[in-house]
Amino acid sequence: MGLRDTIKNYFKSEILQDLTVQEANILAAAKGASNAKSKHLEYEAETMQAQTLKEWKQAIAMATDPEEPNRQYLEKLYKNLLLDNHLSSIIDSRILYCQRSPFKIVNEKGDDNEELSYLFERTWFEDFIKYTLMSRFQGATLIELFEVNKETLELLEADEIPASYFNAKKGIIIKTPGDTTGWPYKEGALQPYYIQVGKNKDLGMLAQMAPIVLAKKLGMGSWLDYVEKYGVPPLFITTDREDDTYFNKLLNAAKNFKGNGFMVGRGNDKFEVGQVGNGNPDNFDKLAVRCNDEMSKRVLGGSGLTDEKAYVGSSEIQFRLAKDRFESDKLLLKNVINQQLLPRLQKIHTAYSGLNGHYFEWDNSETETREGIREMITTLAPHFELDPEEVSQKTGFTILGQKENSTIPGPGKEDPNKKKSVTGK
Repeated sequence: MGLRDTIKNYFKSEILQDLTVQEANILAAAKGASNAKSKHLEYEAETMQAQTLKEWKQAIAMATDPEEPNRQYLEKLYKNLLLDNHLSSIIDSRILYCQRSPFKIVNEKGDDNEELSYLFERTWFEDFIKYTLMSRFQGATLIELFEVNKETLELLEADEIPASYFNAKKGIIIKTPGDTTGWPYKEGALQPYYIQVGKNKDLGMLAQMAPIVLAKKLGMGSWLDYVEKYGVPPLFITTDREDDTYFNKLLNAAKNFKGNGFMVGRGNDKFEVGQVGNGNPDNFDKLAVRCNDEMSKRVLGGSGLTDEKAYVGSSEIQFRLAKDRFESDKLLLKNVINQQLLPRLQKIHTAYSGLNGHYFEWDNSETETREGIREMITTLAPHFELDPEEVSQKTGFTILGQKENSTIPGPGKEDPNKKKSVTGK
């Protein structure tokens, strides 16, 4: 290396050290470079293998190892559990409730800032909500905030570091599962770009729900075995031919017709389809229903919201139980956003510098329906003077003025010609 290159590299390193995180991100975005660690992980092909209680015990033991915790097998177990449609659906209910809830960015006085709120009406923020709430189910979750839009300098996406690629106890991101060294994310240069939700030892709700989900999978598999063995009627073939050549032809024909459940005999050729077994499959179905109910109780607080035969009163009670969990999720999100997300956004992205002195809040103002507004106006109009502009704003109709022949409805008067009863009343 020549003297010129030495001097150039020296001043380059000195300049980079003086750059703020925001300025470094601007240069990286302009160059199109990405130092996101999620882009440098050595991912492995996913294999969908059957999981049993033995794998569950092994995964828990490895994930809770006091010296070198490894969540590789726990992650595989969780992915297998989430293949259950009922479990995924009730988890989505928890997540979608928060994703669809209105929010606002307010200042210290509580005034809403629509421009700042608009910055969070993005796909990356919905992903952030999902990853944060998934910590309830899968334990400690690591969220990456790195990719920036080159034009707007806004955050482009929020990504998740898989559980097998970070060690929460050591606070490092590892390149391959099982590594003992990696990139530290709780301190140093990477700290502003990563948010860990959940404590280091948290394994999530799925660790407790695994036995009931695996029991359902076993029951469904047994049901399929039952259908395969007894659900398809057998085929009977009889023939009076004695030569082996013809016999083998019938045998091959039967094999091509059905894989099993058939019989070949001698005598006149006769083909008969047997009767299906009269076993009762309700035992399998009841097991699946019971497992679904247990999962609903754990995630939503009850099975009334997922039971199609639930009564109205029971469903209302169940929704109140689920509402407690929804509100708890919203509180978790609010704390994570205000304590971790907003400070990081201000530090690493210039587009969010206006967030200083502001915080995230859920918009819990009641949404008024047109029917409710109409009833309210009908009730107040006979007794009070209403502001036409406010009424127009709420109803969406332009009020030009009051008609001269308009009358205010009052209490009805009794018709003097109305026929009286026999008692004279």
